[in-house]
Amino acid sequence: MPNYTADDIVTMKHVRHYLQFGDARPDHPVLFAVLGGQPVRVEGLSVPESGGVDPIYIHDPRRPGRFKNIGTMQTAPDLPEATLVFMERHRTIPRQLAQLGCLTIYNHVGACKDLSDRMSGWEDFIEVLAHGHVTDKDLGDRSAWGDSDDQHEDSVTVTLEDYFLVGSLSFGEKAAPEVEREVIDITYAVNTDCVACDTPDTYTQRIYAVTKSSGAASPGTTAEVIYSVDGGVSWAQTSITGLGASVDPDAIDMVGNYLVVVVGASLGYYYAPINTLTGVPGAWTLVTTGFVATKQPNDIFVLSPSEILFVGEGGYIYSSADITAGVTAVSAGVASSSDLKRMHGYGDVLVATGESGAIVKSRNRGRTWGTTTLSPTSATIRAVAVVTERYYWIGTSGGKVYYTVNGGETWAESTAIGGDLGSGAVIDDIVFVNKLAGFIVGRTSTPTARIYSTWDGGVGWTRAIERIVGWPTFSRANRIACPVEADGTTAANNIAVAGLSGGGTDGVIYLGVGNVV
Repeated sequence: MPNYTADDIVTMKHVRHYLQFGDARPDHPVLFAVLGGQPVRVEGLSVPESGGVDPIYIHDPRRPGRFKNIGTMQTAPDLPEATLVFMERHRTIPRQLAQLGCLTIYNHVGACKDLSDRMSGWEDFIEVLAHGHVTDKDLGDRSAWGDSDDQHEDSVTVTLEDYFLVGSLSFGEKAAPEVEREVIDITYAVNTDCVACDTPDTYTQRIYAVTKSSGAASPGTTAEVIYSVDGGVSWAQTSITGLGASVDPDAIDMVGNYLVVVVGASLGYYYAPINTLTGVPGAWTLVTTGFVATKQPNDIFVLSPSEILFVGEGGYIYSSADITAGVTAVSAGVASSSDLKRMHGYGDVLVATGESGAIVKSRNRGRTWGTTTLSPTSATIRAVAVVTERYYWIGTSGGKVYYTVNGGETWAESTAIGGDLGSGAVIDDIVFVNKLAGFIVGRTSTPTARIYSTWDGGVGWTRAIERIVGWPTFSRANRIACPVEADGTTAANNIAVAGLSGGGTDGVIYLGVGNVV
């Protein structure tokens, strides 16, 4: 029988706390909960997994006066809750005695590390108690009779919007026999089949990527969709029927139960229905209806299966309410005439970016468009992530990363990534899985691909081995994807990478997966 010690099992001595007051975003620092602050501990963390489960009864048709259980109905879970217990220090006004408002708590767990090193001083995992709202304070006894000299302890009750874990991501190459050319884009799909207890869907099972063509008209091979329906264990490939052997796609995404590949050179997109039971793509159909000649699409963003947006050349933006029927131009290069390359959105706000520092925005789900007040760059903006309706990130062809917390009125540069990549760098993609956890991929001038991770809203970015394990050497990561609609822990600990191999000719697909046991 093994002898379990503190080297095998996490104990209280392996945990340190960090606090971030206000929203989790890069202009709100993360504070070690002892140095420079009041000592604090976390108690009574409650994380409901589901709501109540109630039976559904009908009268038993064969037994009068008896009932038959024909199913269950489930209510929504309560929000997570925790209690923060602060001590009070001399020569300070304890912050917890004043109004605290909102805060996020980070619990770093590890042994044999400097746990005051926020980005790399952990080795097990990080608990993120996200977007806490202080609801009550118990300041305890403020004085005592006799010889009691207990410390002042202040208990603060916090209701959380979210709770998730961040761990180490181990990277490995996938689909090497199937991938023969550069991989342009990659996406996860939601399993649209009904989910039961014996077939849980973690939203990591179905992965679809698209490659370049061979580049030769005859003989040549068309671009292919490389896909897995079992979480990357096995892979298959299918050609996009009707696509020329020298035509390269631009993007791939899921629209409801359709897989969509954007092909600007064909002035449209191809779609294929997905078998809901197997995940296998069906026959491909080309749609060009509504696209304007020379204003071909470059990227797709899906708000819902009936709200699909495309950005294109000349500042054109298209929308579709039915992916099988085509598009309508909703902005004919009016907000910007620059070629638009990427689009992302959150809620009612959509942001499209492109050449010459173009940033255009819609506040009404793509119906009308205008420019943001400022753009921080004249370079091509190749990556954009809209985290909230006012908080965005962008990445440029010059290797710069910027963010705004006021909807584009002002911008600030996040220097950690650009400084690490060096001169001649390029930012290729930015993805946030929620308001706190995100990834950025870029490349050095050699070129060599790099990845950076944050879990505190972008205050800190790291590629340290504690978070990124076994990152391979290759030329560039064109696009990255995380599971859609997954819980926070799953989304933050699974990532798919599409790119170009170190040799510069072959494509690569890598999966980064957390060690969940």
